[in-house]
Amino acid sequence: MTPMILRHFCVSAFLAFFTLHSDAREFYWDQQADSIGVPIILSAQHTDTLADLGESHNVGFIEMTQANPELDAWLPGEGNRVLIPSHYLLPSIREGVVINLREYRLYFFPKEGGKVISYPVGIGAAETPSPLIETQVKLKIENPNWYPPESVRKEYFEEHGEKMKRLILPGPDNPLGPFAIQLDLPDYFIHGTNKTFGIGTKVSHGCIRLYNADISKFVWELPKKTPVRFIKEPVKLGVISGEVYVEIHLDEMDGLTSEDVSALIAEHVQKRERQYGALQIDSDLLELAILKPLGIPQRIGKIKASRVSASL
Repeated sequence: MTPMILRHFCVSAFLAFFTLHSDAREFYWDQQADSIGVPIILSAQHTDTLADLGESHNVGFIEMTQANPELDAWLPGEGNRVLIPSHYLLPSIREGVVINLREYRLYFFPKEGGKVISYPVGIGAAETPSPLIETQVKLKIENPNWYPPESVRKEYFEEHGEKMKRLILPGPDNPLGPFAIQLDLPDYFIHGTNKTFGIGTKVSHGCIRLYNADISKFVWELPKKTPVRFIKEPVKLGVISGEVYVEIHLDEMDGLTSEDVSALIAEHVQKRERQYGALQIDSDLLELAILKPLGIPQRIGKIKASRVSASL
């Protein structure tokens, strides 16, 4: 963790802890800001796993393992430092619902502004990926029935040797959970789940899964016809208090090389310079962020002093 984030954490630790445990999914947002939240550092107990710690802090499994690459996911070790990656650079699109498949996270920007709502999500498996689409909220359904598509029923038969029911009623066997948000696209939903471990991984047949506690709150926050965008943004860049940060989420399926990631960062830097003026990038910090991407904001430079001074 960078010194700047540590200083921010020391000042804001109690406030962040209170926020993340009382109204854990909502973050104050100044519309000019590139980030929300602050990181949390915990000391692991002997019974902890990264999956359990992530779920209790509303963070997905892959987010937790990326941020703590030196720890065993199932036995992090009593007394070891665990970073909860609860500090996020915002995606480039900041309107409606934005689901960044590369970070397994959903962002909702309410029209009234002032806050961002964010949740970890489960996304489509490698064989049945979530599509890159622009759509909108069509319906919101409480205690939904599930009508398994033919592909799912075929898969079930091949695995279990028996036919799957054509209708699954609400209850513990229903994979949609307590609520489903139907998108204006056939067979695609944002919904709850009866298998919480899948949050923050590739598990679905293309739909987006949320923890049941999250969908039960989110469904009431989300107006019909809200735009919904599925994006694939492995690199995000932002400026925080005059410092430049990058957040990198790599996926083997993309096949991105270090040179590819560097080029994506350069594109982001060029765009931000049109907003902030010249940015001074530290080549050593940039190389470290690319070689060891943690899925968290990593400092790589700053706004040039002349521009900072002029804005004060």
